[in-house]
Amino acid sequence: MNELKIVWSIKSECGPKREKNEDSHFPLISGNMSLPFRAGVFDGMGGHKKGEVASSIASTVMSDELENIEDYIKLANNKIFEYQSNNADSEGMGTTMTAVKIDASGVMHVAHVGDSRCYVLSKRNLIKLTEDENVPGYQNVLIQALGTKKNLNIQKKDIKLSSGDVVLLCTDGLYNEVGDEYLKKKLQEGISADTLVSEVLIQEPKDNVTAIIINVI
Repeated sequence: MNELKIVWSIKSECGPKREKNEDSHFPLISGNMSLPFRAGVFDGMGGHKKGEVASSIASTVMSDELENIEDYIKLANNKIFEYQSNNADSEGMGTTMTAVKIDASGVMHVAHVGDSRCYVLSKRNLIKLTEDENVPGYQNVLIQALGTKKNLNIQKKDIKLSSGDVVLLCTDGLYNEVGDEYLKKKLQEGISADTLVSEVLIQEPKDNVTAIIINVI
């Protein structure tokens, strides 16, 4: 059995209607490597204090070597609460977190809180692996986020990846501007994160836009 490798591209941009980019991502730069591999996108809660700090804390945690993908969310949540306890002006800050860990055998473990997303394109089918956690009727209000409650209900999913599959991690600033059919078509064409985000920015999105595209080869 041939060893799977991955090539990934990353792009994060401040939306034209935002003063600052409160999104974060891991890894910090595009690249390629053999498995295992982990990645994540984090959308700091807009309109709240220090959303960019919350998302950055969550991103930094991904550098640690932890056994289970959900442990990254638990650790990030704890560190955000710790920051809040030491910084009075940060009360109420929070972030989404959608993280993946692809092990050496090609199984991708997904852990998720909030309304960022993880998709996989496999055998010409686009599958959304995460469920958005928004209050019904209020698209911009999250049911839960890191930094808002001590015990999170973490969504978890595992899927076996094969050569030719494509994984997309993105914040809501991206998928709110385009439909799943558009994403499917672009991923099938082999689009990079840089080009995908650039195309979405043309739509003048309301939010910041972040994407990680992982190609399995």
